[in-house]
Amino acid sequence: MSTQRLGRLDLELTPGRLTLAGRIDDASPLGEFAAQVPAGDIVIDTDAVTFVNSIGMREWMRLVRALRERGTVTFERVADVLITQMNLRPEFSGVSIRSFHAQYVCPSCGAEAAPLVDAIVHADSLRRMAAPRLPCAECGKPMDLADFPERYLSLFKA
Repeated sequence: MSTQRLGRLDLELTPGRLTLAGRIDDASPLGEFAAQVPAGDIVIDTDAVTFVNSIGMREWMRLVRALRERGTVTFERVADVLITQMNLRPEFSGVSIRSFHAQYVCPSCGAEAAPLVDAIVHADSLRRMAAPRLPCAECGKPMDLADFPERYLSLFKA
């Protein structure tokens, strides 16, 4: 296991897994970091990523592109700030996503949350661009996606 800090971003690299936490921005040269990742299949976990700006998105794309050239890349626990950006870029079409965070609101109690959506369990509805109705942590009633489905679900379109 190796841990590294790039600006305001922490990276933890273990065999077959890369975990990112913090901010992906102009202080995060992820394109250069890609050379440190051994070739082969890898799972990328971005659950703790809190921010990405345009330069950070460029670096994120460079990292993913470099890793995809050397093996299969699977995403899990994709942060809300990244899933919305990934949906805007055609090069992420067809990527393997196990789970992601999305903004939800409860029409019953008004609670807001970014729960983890299991993309494998909900694969059929995601392909139809239908957000799964997840239970509210506050009242237990079904929550609704708080934004346009295209912002979160375009990557899953059949």
